[in-house]
Amino acid sequence: MALSLEEKKEIVKNVSNMALESSSLVIADARGVNVSDSNALRSDGYSANVKFVVAKNTLVRLALKDTNYEGIENYLNGPTMLAFSYEEPGAAAKILKKYAKINKNLKIKGLSIDGMHFDGSEINKLANLPTFNEAISKFAGLLKAPLGKIASLMKEIPSKFVRTLAAVKEQKS
Repeated sequence: MALSLEEKKEIVKNVSNMALESSSLVIADARGVNVSDSNALRSDGYSANVKFVVAKNTLVRLALKDTNYEGIENYLNGPTMLAFSYEEPGAAAKILKKYAKINKNLKIKGLSIDGMHFDGSEINKLANLPTFNEAISKFAGLLKAPLGKIASLMKEIPSKFVRTLAAVKEQKS
């Protein structure tokens, strides 16, 4: 059934809004995704704040104009699934990478983050990004290490002084 002009405009508007609000985009081939896989993807996406959309490529091209994803049109061929991440840039990539291992028909075509576009073969770049909490933990660990060394050095100065005094006292006795 053909879409009316109003329905097409609504799709373009919705995809454009998703693109403007999201932090990253992963484009996959929708050919190998059946209804149960699609529902499972959407379920995982809901918990990770990722939205999945399947739309006509011509409508997607129109929707991505004037967004960070403009220029990724090379990957819009054949049935296309878009996965927009909102909170964590790597969330959609992680979900699609996991499902691509299970479903060999699911192919990652391309991905984009912050105006930089990558081929689907580079999915690990985005999927391996740490979450915000993981990044904060790593940063805190980096800050903690030097402070711990300073504290042990500050503790060592009086200890060394006392040992030196004890050695001098023992030597004079």
